[in-house]
Amino acid sequence: MQTPTKKKRKIVRKLLLLPLFGSMLTFYLVFENLNTYSIYYEEQLATSEKERRDNVIKVTITNLRSLHHKDIPKMYFFTGGLNLIRNFNSSYTPHYPSIEKTTNGYSYLSNDENRYYFDNKLNLRYGTTPPDYKLLDISQVNEEEIKDKIYETIKPVIDAQKKPKLFNLLWLYKLLRK
Repeated sequence: MQTPTKKKRKIVRKLLLLPLFGSMLTFYLVFENLNTYSIYYEEQLATSEKERRDNVIKVTITNLRSLHHKDIPKMYFFTGGLNLIRNFNSSYTPHYPSIEKTTNGYSYLSNDENRYYFDNKLNLRYGTTPPDYKLLDISQVNEEEIKDKIYETIKPVIDAQKKPKLFNLLWLYKLLRK
């Protein structure tokens, strides 16, 4: 038979573990909400069309694992390690455009097989051209046009995203983004 002090200890232990478990569950659900609806939040916070496009590109690639993208036809996604999106819809050549997250930023492969490398802030660093992959003259490249093509490549993913239904944590996303 247990003594009253042992019973009290068990009750106190359970009462301490319950809020800890509840806090961890709440943290997980909030974090998942921020990742899942990050495209919606970025679209709401953008002050210009350029900022909106750039930020949506970054969060789409970065949070690909949390986004709704399973039912999008003619799109290929790879989320193991580096995130990759390939669009089989938008190609007038046998080469399909793709964008992927790299360790130093982002890499975009265009329809003409030119590859453009961007840093984490989506600033163009350099580009290469096939077949010998020589460096492109960056001064001759229209960076905004390349970003527009990237946006068009991932547009089916962006369009498939839903708005938050139950909890809109835009205020928290804005706070954490600063």
